[in-house]
Amino acid sequence: MAELLFTTEEFAPNGISRPGVPMLLDKEMRLIEPACAWLLHIALVRGRTRSRQTWRTYGETLYDWWQTLEANEWVWDEVGVAEIAAYRDRMLFRPSDHTGRAYARSTINGRIRTLALFYRWCVGADLAHHVPFTADELALSRSRPQRFLAHLDATGGRQIVNELTVRQTSTLPRPLSPATVRQVMSRLDSRNRLIVEWAITTGMRRMEVAGLRLRVLPRASTDALTAIKIETTKGGKARTVYPPQPLVDRTLAYVREERAVIIRRAKSRNPNYAEPDTVFLTEAGQAVSARRVGAMFAAAATAAGVTASFHALRHTFATSMLRFLQRRTQQEPELNPLLTLQVLLGHADLTTTAIYLRVVATDLTLAEASVENLYEALL
Repeated sequence: MAELLFTTEEFAPNGISRPGVPMLLDKEMRLIEPACAWLLHIALVRGRTRSRQTWRTYGETLYDWWQTLEANEWVWDEVGVAEIAAYRDRMLFRPSDHTGRAYARSTINGRIRTLALFYRWCVGADLAHHVPFTADELALSRSRPQRFLAHLDATGGRQIVNELTVRQTSTLPRPLSPATVRQVMSRLDSRNRLIVEWAITTGMRRMEVAGLRLRVLPRASTDALTAIKIETTKGGKARTVYPPQPLVDRTLAYVREERAVIIRRAKSRNPNYAEPDTVFLTEAGQAVSARRVGAMFAAAATAAGVTASFHALRHTFATSMLRFLQRRTQQEPELNPLLTLQVLLGHADLTTTAIYLRVVATDLTLAEASVENLYEALL
């Protein structure tokens, strides 16, 4: 069966290190050339895809697709719409072999769209002769979030879409209450509590918390909130976050104490050990990965009897901060809460941020909640 591997720091085409690029190998441990060529194009050439997490997602999609090809004895460049539809239906009606859970429809559509991108690129690169997909013009549901200039759209709300994708039900983000967060945090050790607090008080994603660098932590400040520039972000665009100073102080204490012990032990085991420049480390002295962060939170939530993912912490920050900013407009009428929240979250599209307006408007328990309550409950 196919194998999925990732490049290390030593992989440096054109003299620039490119770790984390997925590579697909067949059962003979030979590169699967069309898949690897496209993945290299995505990582090294395509300017709009700089996130390692996106690279991984694309790699995992091709890995799953190639396993499907092998299991059914299909030839990758001879498949048609029927085979892609069968692949889609397998995900619709059978749980994942890896997690045992049903596939989310967003995951299914994401994989179908990724395969469409792959095959279109292969045709353009003369590696394949046809794209095994069809498109259709559909009217988008009125329940879907509309862009801010939707009233100028001359298409009548119709759009060309991949015919093999499935209908998705639009759902609102589900923030957590301070009590629920405390339940989960009671199951965590000191390092993981810090990780959760960084996420819920700044809106940082799991990859952003895992990638937090030592050099950005300020050594002293008298401000209630501290401005910190983070560079490991979705899309690679740096932004500024504002953690509470008490959280920064406790993080510095972790660096001086718990982290320092981990470093000493790692060096005693291996004289050639190189200390990572990230804040949070595993017991083995390696940088904590985004996947480990997600798994850590999922395990703690399950132990606490809570259904939640790490990303719910970001939703919690967003809704609490939006309500806080809305209240601030009473003293600062020129303040635009939505635009401010967009900057804090690092959203490229204001439409993505606007969904939190609906969350605050429809959940009465959040109407009285704010980031102040959140800080008080956690810190």
